[in-house]
Amino acid sequence: MGYGDAMSEDSRRDAAAAAAAPWQALLYENRTLAAAITAAVTGMLVGYPFDSLKTRMQTHHYPSLLVCAQRSVAEEGLRGLYRGLLPPLLTASTAKSLSFSVFEQMKQWLKAHDPHHRARAPPPPPLGLPDFQRTTVASVALTAAVSGFAAGAVIAALCSPLELVKVQMQLAGLMAAGSAGADAVLRSAGRPPPIDAAPPPQEATTAVRRAAPPRWASSNLSVIREIIRRRGVLGMYYGLNLHIARDASGTAIYFAAYETVKESLRRLTGSAKTGAATHMLAGGTCGVLSWLIIFPVDLVKSTMQSQVLAPAGTQAFATPWQCLRSIYARLGVTGLYRGISVSLIRAFPIHGLNFVVYEWARAGICRLAGQPLS
Repeated sequence: MGYGDAMSEDSRRDAAAAAAAPWQALLYENRTLAAAITAAVTGMLVGYPFDSLKTRMQTHHYPSLLVCAQRSVAEEGLRGLYRGLLPPLLTASTAKSLSFSVFEQMKQWLKAHDPHHRARAPPPPPLGLPDFQRTTVASVALTAAVSGFAAGAVIAALCSPLELVKVQMQLAGLMAAGSAGADAVLRSAGRPPPIDAAPPPQEATTAVRRAAPPRWASSNLSVIREIIRRRGVLGMYYGLNLHIARDASGTAIYFAAYETVKESLRRLTGSAKTGAATHMLAGGTCGVLSWLIIFPVDLVKSTMQSQVLAPAGTQAFATPWQCLRSIYARLGVTGLYRGISVSLIRAFPIHGLNFVVYEWARAGICRLAGQPLS
């Protein structure tokens, strides 16, 4: 394509942008938010049952994922796997859009404030470290990791109360039956329960079938009221430190892995653009890798948050460190990965789908507004 063709293409693009309706221009200006919302809602509807099973595997004893799924559906029906969906569904779009927005803005800020590129002839980064200009794969990885860490910390601070409510709703039926709730075991045994304590399968199934969810778990609002009644307003932030540790580190790994794989594949193919197959592979890879690294933190977080409504002085674990040591002492390293099978099974397709939808929506908005993909 010659210079005249390039000018012609630019002119056509400018004309298309000028002719775009106001709502199209507004949509383009908020393309990151719109694309993230679309991806978040899609991913939540598809992946929430897997998240419920993951929480159950972490906090209650099941011999396998298949058994967990079969008993859960038999005891509470398919609707039981969607208990507590409303808060994350309503907030997923907000959290996801905010996460992507903080991530994208942080990338631009790092590039603009990179101390090694302010001068006309910048010195090389010290110790051979990559810069924030995204011109190399290492630079892409570092920028994405730092930006992802910031995005994860912000989202965790905002969404921790909703995560706490979600965990209570997901486990309400099991806690009502007293099959493995920390307070129930403590009352019967007078000591902290082993992490894998549970009644025989038939007894557990019958108990859950007979037991309705506790009154405080009739709705998300009732769970909030109960937490505040027992622990005060600050009780809504029970487990916040673990939530921030999980999300900040996990999001850093998540975005760094995605952009590194995406950029590496783009360079290998010699293409200026990437397609759905690349987005699926990069998204699936980052989902699996991030869960493998942060899963023990998520396990301790879920276990600690599951006892937020236990009577004062009856919690199985007083601190996250005690919880971690107890799990490791009983079950070893494998105990720190209880329930990871469901996370890994869903990680690749769900996170791959997340980025396929995100990139597709973002590209579609740019085309609709007559603007280049950015």
